[in-house]
Amino acid sequence: MTIEYLHGTKAAVKRRPAIESHLLSKWFSKIRTVASAVAPLAVAAILTVSTPASVLAQAEGFKFVAYGDSRSMMYLPYGKSDLDKIYASLASGFALILGEKVAEEIIKTDVKITFDPTTGGVDTVEMPFITKSEVAHLTFEDGWVTEASVEDTKLAPGVETVMYRNYGGDWVGNQVAREVVDGGAAFVVNSGDVVWWGGQGKTLEDSPYWQRMNRLLLSKLPPVDDEMRAAGLEGRYFPSVGNHEVWEDPQIEGVLSAAPYLAKLGVSSEKLIYTYDFRDTRFIFLWTGKADRFAPSGWDATRPVYQEQLAQLVAWLDDAKAKGIRNVFVVFHNPVYNRSGFEPIPEDTNPHATLASYAKDFAELVVFNGHVHTTETFDVDGVKYVVMGGGGAEQDPILPGRTAIPRPDGYPQDLYWQGQPPKEEYNYLVVEVTPGKPSVFRLNRFRPWSSTPFEEVKLFETGN
Repeated sequence: MTIEYLHGTKAAVKRRPAIESHLLSKWFSKIRTVASAVAPLAVAAILTVSTPASVLAQAEGFKFVAYGDSRSMMYLPYGKSDLDKIYASLASGFALILGEKVAEEIIKTDVKITFDPTTGGVDTVEMPFITKSEVAHLTFEDGWVTEASVEDTKLAPGVETVMYRNYGGDWVGNQVAREVVDGGAAFVVNSGDVVWWGGQGKTLEDSPYWQRMNRLLLSKLPPVDDEMRAAGLEGRYFPSVGNHEVWEDPQIEGVLSAAPYLAKLGVSSEKLIYTYDFRDTRFIFLWTGKADRFAPSGWDATRPVYQEQLAQLVAWLDDAKAKGIRNVFVVFHNPVYNRSGFEPIPEDTNPHATLASYAKDFAELVVFNGHVHTTETFDVDGVKYVVMGGGGAEQDPILPGRTAIPRPDGYPQDLYWQGQPPKEEYNYLVVEVTPGKPSVFRLNRFRPWSSTPFEEVKLFETGN
């Protein structure tokens, strides 16, 4: 067994903190099947922010939270008189995948928009998705996409698969804050894709996406303590830069406004990588680059380029080894290994061989990725890989045709789904670190469609 169920019974689930009660009554009234399963949990769902007596649970160890692909879908706070803005926002999204000319044609012929008769705002959008046979249905409230489903008229005609519910990401954000405020986690790492884009505002002052992130998590994190300051850490949120963070924000103004303390770790618009140590544990953050529609998982970063990053990775690993550091966590966006969604990083820019060559030098070497909007785990040549794709973004790998991408013989097995098709799931990971020993990985997940929607499971057999 590679996954150990810890809180799978209904009695245990009732004890799990859930979503804020006032949000539950609003969201789940629209989804009857989920409401019947979740309603008993509402009373336990209010997020109470209080300063903990001690953020770190043990002198010799600590906890942190990891998650990724936490962005919402698009924000369209417009009415009928703003069709040009709606079309421009939609066209920008299509252009990432299909190119500008095709995107413009799709907007003219294949997008249908309805408006709420009471508020005048966008109510629904029907549009093509990624393939020619896929039709997406988006529901809006207050400008935000609240739910998205897709019908593949070729592979599964008549079947609509829900791939996004914005309250899933809200639950993740609230729970991650709780883990730091009340649960003893020292800080949070994110594997990228925190916001949709910078086209409607880049910084905390003018971006609705960063402001949403601030409401959900950043504003709730407590100030750092003396120990963290001594380690050179002046904040509790540490992201790697995803492709969405540079979309219409090439200078990463949003990232630097949300986490200005990253500048003291060497991050700038020209250098998107950094490292730090905490309690004899090293964290390394790399950047895989902006999205290329011809190579969506390619490592095409230019600040710095892949070979320079690889050399810096080697230097940071050598330094950690020389200092006797035994636990290393490496965070970057595009996945080294994955089986669903689309292809992993191509072999010519895939750092696995380098990482694996250091596995014997540390008690553990763990890599957090994202990008493909699903959750998968691998243990390859002594390196643990966790694809953190359940933070809140649309989960297109659960759609027909993308649940299992062909891989060559001998490709590593995904230890999370273990050969089964992935399903809609929102989650985050609590990592319990004891320096010099393998860490414990506790995944907290929310499955809206399940009879036991809230569960905690333990990943990886070693160290449990």
